[in-house]
Amino acid sequence: MLRNAKVADPEAFDRSRGKTEQFIRSVCITVTMQIDAFADERMKILYALSFMHGGMAQVWAANETSTVLANTSTFNTLEGLLASVKRTFGDPDKERTAHAQLHALRMTPGMTAKEYTANFEMISGRSSFNDATLEDTYVQGLPQSILLKGLLPTSLLSGMDNWKAVVCNLDRLQRGYAELKQSISAERSAISQMNTPTIAQTPRHLSVNGHRPE
Repeated sequence: MLRNAKVADPEAFDRSRGKTEQFIRSVCITVTMQIDAFADERMKILYALSFMHGGMAQVWAANETSTVLANTSTFNTLEGLLASVKRTFGDPDKERTAHAQLHALRMTPGMTAKEYTANFEMISGRSSFNDATLEDTYVQGLPQSILLKGLLPTSLLSGMDNWKAVVCNLDRLQRGYAELKQSISAERSAISQMNTPTIAQTPRHLSVNGHRPE
């Protein structure tokens, strides 16, 4: 790894429960990649606290910053501070939250099957659902246009891997068909415009001496 590598600062943390782990991870990455920029653990702690803005997170950080500057803080390491941030602002029941997110997840218009599947896999990794429940939940989030094809008697599916493969293929085919129809429609419109006769305007006759007749 390059020493003193340039990395982006963590985003400001406002106590949003869904962003707690992201904030902690960002601080760890930034401090690790710029380790020589911090003289000691105290400076690392102050660095992390400086990105806590808004609401209770700002109040909490202000109190901790005061104790650090006064050398009365109970945190001796950055790891200890971040563990407290996680306990204070993190999700106390990540499994239940993941279950609710999986049940609410839907493949909405404009979302590709790959995007839906990626979101599902990311959330399902935090759940305790068994394979059968995961499969049922995945299927419930699919749009009717795909479900009607996937549930045909001749192609009854079983197993998450089979569902993912078939859903992605069906979505790809549907999008390709929609693009083809749009292309054909555009070509037909262009041809129709080319074949439409134009009405020429006939100029009024001029007299021999160039004047218009009365």
